[in-house]
Amino acid sequence: MFRSRAAKSFSYAAATVLDWLLPRQCLMCGGLSGPENLCAPCRADLPRPGRSCERCGLPMKGDDGGVCGPCLRKPPLWDRIWPALTYEFPADVLIHRFKFNRSLACGEVLSQELLRRVKQGLSTGRCSRPGLIVPVPLHRSRLAQRTFNQSWVLAQKLAAETGIPLDHRLLYRVRKTSAQSGLDAKSRRRNTRGAFHCRPERAAGIYHAALVDDVMTTGATLEACTRELQRAGIEQVSLWVAARAPAP
Repeated sequence: MFRSRAAKSFSYAAATVLDWLLPRQCLMCGGLSGPENLCAPCRADLPRPGRSCERCGLPMKGDDGGVCGPCLRKPPLWDRIWPALTYEFPADVLIHRFKFNRSLACGEVLSQELLRRVKQGLSTGRCSRPGLIVPVPLHRSRLAQRTFNQSWVLAQKLAAETGIPLDHRLLYRVRKTSAQSGLDAKSRRRNTRGAFHCRPERAAGIYHAALVDDVMTTGATLEACTRELQRAGIEQVSLWVAARAPAP
């Protein structure tokens, strides 16, 4: 159930007043952007994926949806992926500023794009509606360093707009891992092995969960999280990611 019309009207009115008092500037080009954090041309330049595989999110040829050959031969643990953007310029700039520079304005842009993709996916009726939204957790030491979990921020927006419950305590990191950047796929899987744990009592009665993250590269982190959710009894896992990295 999406947010009520009254709540949306109030939020819109408040934002309109603030935009009149403090005009926004586009996060990318610096020009006036009206009520948004990106001007219309820069928003149009965002790299939204075209036809992509329902399981891995990588591009596919043709017009009809489906599953690519590699995923047919070796399906991933999760059931589907909905990426909002492709991880290339300028989406990569927005994510870097959000993740490392604490730019909540960039996070708002990414949240809006991911919400657009999720609403599009839910409207097709091709999959069941998740019973829970689960953000990919940070280790407590990294959370203290960054001061916030970017996946949690994205998940909060999705939960507020869709009405699907959010549980940031279901999944947690039991050990700190090295940064994934610079590692190949095999090393990334080794790095995340055993890094996550799930509280099974919080998963009771949940059949389908949506796992939320900012970027999917090789999928090693999301694979480790999915495995833990499935061990807790969750049978279907959907990935909702702000950006999907192109194939290497």
